[in-house]
Amino acid sequence: TVGPSDTLQLAHEKMEAGRFRQVPVVDEERLVGILTDRDTRQHIGQLAQTRVDAVMSTHPFSVHPSAPVEKAAHLLMTNKIGSLPVVEDGRLVGIITATDMLRALEAVLGADGSSRIDLNLDGSGEIAAATSLVQTICPLLGIGTYRRKNAEREVLYVQVSSTNAQRAADALKEYGFKVLAIHS
Repeated sequence: TVGPSDTLQLAHEKMEAGRFRQVPVVDEERLVGILTDRDTRQHIGQLAQTRVDAVMSTHPFSVHPSAPVEKAAHLLMTNKIGSLPVVEDGRLVGIITATDMLRALEAVLGADGSSRIDLNLDGSGEIAAATSLVQTICPLLGIGTYRRKNAEREVLYVQVSSTNAQRAADALKEYGFKVLAIHS
């Protein structure tokens, strides 16, 4: 963090050292603004003489620690911002960035040694049947659904280890499921 009376030079140095693109501005532990690398770039040559409070964005979007991650993602996306301070009772308790959201997505979708098998859902009961079948073949690492643009049906995805993906997909096909893709 930086304080409102700090210079842009100090803020710029902190951002460079930490490889941050934005930094919360706090005064006595209370969030009073946010400063971005874009703010500092606009004042190159004047960093040592310019105070943070002269260029920071006041009243930044923020979230409470108990806010659902999808709310934070929505705020980041719709407002085209790179981070959200996490504030509780007016005090800064953290920050969540677009990069954090991508890491969370990667963890949910399993980029490390896992594969996602997408299945067309045709009727009720298929989620239970598909997941039960997969569990007889290998450990199930995750499940979920999503709807493709302009599609009437939802897609079920099951996440399994990459070493078991083809075997699980073959079994699903054998039992009549329409396997749309295997993503490794």
